[in-house]
Amino acid sequence: MAIEFKPMSEEKFSQYTQQMVVDYAGEHVKAGNWSEDEAVEKAENQLEQMLPDGLETKEHFLFSVYNNDEPIGILWLNVRTTPLGTNAFIYDIRLDDEQQGKGLGKATMQELDKYAERHDIRKISLHVFAHNHRAFELYKKMGYEMTNIQMSKILPAE
Repeated sequence: MAIEFKPMSEEKFSQYTQQMVVDYAGEHVKAGNWSEDEAVEKAENQLEQMLPDGLETKEHFLFSVYNNDEPIGILWLNVRTTPLGTNAFIYDIRLDDEQQGKGLGKATMQELDKYAERHDIRKISLHVFAHNHRAFELYKKMGYEMTNIQMSKILPAE
């Protein structure tokens, strides 16, 4: 495996954001945070707030992930310098469905560690929905630890 991060093209960015809005909206509906009626609009609004200048948004880096020169997924990082050092937040990392189960997720996370080292990033953080067990287990295996836990209880409607 030869994982590589390449800057995302405008064409790929357009495709990615269209799909990401739908997926992100669905995750919030599944988690009980948003209703189906409002989910897509809320996801679109959040995306516009986070990436007002698209690929040129300051401190945001959107990559296409490649394995042996074949595109296999995307990575969206926010990199900020704080008083404690340079930190990165993974807004999104996803591999194409047909790439799942081949060890490429682990390899991508290992390449991200190398990227962080080359860019003096001291801490990498992320959010994972609790119902995404596969991702949660991968992140634990890669050394990520829980720093916050938010819990909810959905009460029956009367």
